[in-house]
Amino acid sequence: MPTKTPVSKRVPLAERFKSPQGEGVFTGVMMAFIRTVGCSVGQKVCTHCDTQFDKTYPERGGGLYTPREIAAWAHPLKYACITGGEPFDRDLGDLVNELMRNDIECHFESSGTKDIPDWYRWSGSWLCISPKPGYLEDVVLQADEVKIIYRGLGDGPGWPDLKDAKRWAALGKTVYLQPRNFEHQVNHEALQEVIETVAENPELRISAQLHKFLQVR
Repeated sequence: MPTKTPVSKRVPLAERFKSPQGEGVFTGVMMAFIRTVGCSVGQKVCTHCDTQFDKTYPERGGGLYTPREIAAWAHPLKYACITGGEPFDRDLGDLVNELMRNDIECHFESSGTKDIPDWYRWSGSWLCISPKPGYLEDVVLQADEVKIIYRGLGDGPGWPDLKDAKRWAALGKTVYLQPRNFEHQVNHEALQEVIETVAENPELRISAQLHKFLQVR
């Protein structure tokens, strides 16, 4: 009889969906979004967080899946965005290996508060750091792109600001400012502030969350 994959080897996903990437360098590229359960930063810090990651949401494609099941679902797309929550809270080496075996390039989005794990380093995956309070400077500097939520997703201390954005850009990082939008819609007042800020600081870029303009996930 075939053996079942142990639950411990399955990956708990809050949700999964296919949609155009709405942020950063790969804006407009179709991706398989894989949102893991849980976040070591949490919504007590990110009080304006626009995602749900606290549990599996079966109605959104969430559940416990083997790496092979996830890779089969992601096919035929060539890119998978593994996000959260905080994906570096988990050992996702088996998932990355399976996606790569199926010629799917992995992109990760992390808060920058976790050391980059060994299983990530050999993968050659794309890394977007969106720094949250407690971010590690050396981790930010290893990112392929840095995305700063302008004014932060919370009102407490520790959020990166314009000074940080300019400093990282001066160090050669590709740095985006992104407005603090609503959960499903663009905050046009916040977007206008970002446009005006980037006009005065052209070493930075704008990430406007295209998917919210398109009204897709």
